[in-house]
Amino acid sequence: MPVNLPPQYHQKEAELKTAKTLEEKISILEKLLTIMPKHKASEKLQALLRTKIAKYKKVIEKKPQAVKKQTVPTVIREGAGQIVFCGPSNTGKSTLLSVLTKAKPDIAEYPFTTKTPCLGMLQYADIKIQLVDTPSLSSQFSENWLGDILRKADALVFLFDLSSDSLLEEMEDSLTTLERFRIKDEATFTFTKKILWAGNKIDVSASKDIKEVFTELYKNKIQDGFLELSAKEGINLEQLPEHLFNLLEIMRVYTKIPGKPPDKANPFTLKKGSSVTELADIIHKDIAKNFKYARLWRIGDDKIAIAGRDYKLEDGDIVEVHV
Repeated sequence: MPVNLPPQYHQKEAELKTAKTLEEKISILEKLLTIMPKHKASEKLQALLRTKIAKYKKVIEKKPQAVKKQTVPTVIREGAGQIVFCGPSNTGKSTLLSVLTKAKPDIAEYPFTTKTPCLGMLQYADIKIQLVDTPSLSSQFSENWLGDILRKADALVFLFDLSSDSLLEEMEDSLTTLERFRIKDEATFTFTKKILWAGNKIDVSASKDIKEVFTELYKNKIQDGFLELSAKEGINLEQLPEHLFNLLEIMRVYTKIPGKPPDKANPFTLKKGSSVTELADIIHKDIAKNFKYARLWRIGDDKIAIAGRDYKLEDGDIVEVHV
């Protein structure tokens, strides 16, 4: 059953974006509770608004705390790109990492099992993508070093539990933490990183009703992709590697030496839209400096192209550089 929020609700909700103080936000949230239709489908949203009100009131009452020293974990980048898993606690991030890679993170039913980053390598076609499992996003417990890891990643996977009765509260708390880490804009549903939103545990019967509420509130706002899956049962996992590759916005380019076959085992990875010059620069600075022209073979095209410095490359191109 859909929530069916009236137009007045959305008009009042828009005022939250311009509210300057916590007191103003509390007042608007209380009015939203009054406007909202009261029935079973709206119970979760009512609970979310009450949670926000309580949180803001607690912040007003709370005194500043001393900042404690932290031990900062180090994540060494490898592969064609780095994608970091993030999201609320107990959503299956560690399980997903173990299924996709040979990594063996700690997996348990209790919250906040993951304390430090855990790395794994995903084999996608002829390249490897680094996947990083991280501690859960929490406005109370997330340490600042987690924000640094998220900001340095090439892209993120935000994993959430479609069977959780507390999904809306968990989403709100995680999004608040992403705002603190400067990943999410405070006023809008926009982010500084490409994010794949992944709803886990669709094998659980309760996920259908919870998904309807999530869809009404969030799905239309999602820009970079949404995927439903079950890490435990393997549902839709065959789609995930391609989603991750596309999320990185990279392409594979193969090189060949004149008179020899192309090296198909070790492609160069470049950002989409890169030129022949950028490829030459990666191969060797002298090659870029002395570049004359390149011969190029493209998938689906029988002709050999003669490419100059500014020629735009595509995924799967074979390039023979001449100096």
